[in-house]
Amino acid sequence: MVSGIGIGGIGIDLVKVPRIKRLADKWGRKFLERVFTKAERDYCLSGRRQYEHLAGRFAAKEAVIKALGIKIPWKSIKVESDRNGRPFVLVESDNEKTIFSTGDLHVSITHLEYYAIAIAVVED
Repeated sequence: MVSGIGIGGIGIDLVKVPRIKRLADKWGRKFLERVFTKAERDYCLSGRRQYEHLAGRFAAKEAVIKALGIKIPWKSIKVESDRNGRPFVLVESDNEKTIFSTGDLHVSITHLEYYAIAIAVVED
């Protein structure tokens, strides 16, 4: 425990980048719009290494679900980046009310050509 803060949950996920590419190639917008928010799609598809970024966001969403221990819709988990590129997550309900924010839910993402991995930690 650090500074009196406890851990409420930890989740980790590993994704093969080619798998995400195959899903995007097969299902196109249907897959992308089902899983990723508009902001996530805009960020991931705006530059090089698009599928690495999509796989990283996908892994982060899976890690968050594991850390929370509940099944929630993909797009309720919003993986964004601050101005320095550091990822953060907002988990919102259907009516856009924030359930978890950057203060109590932490995420880290890394990716290479073939794999993306993410870890999520929920503070107690």
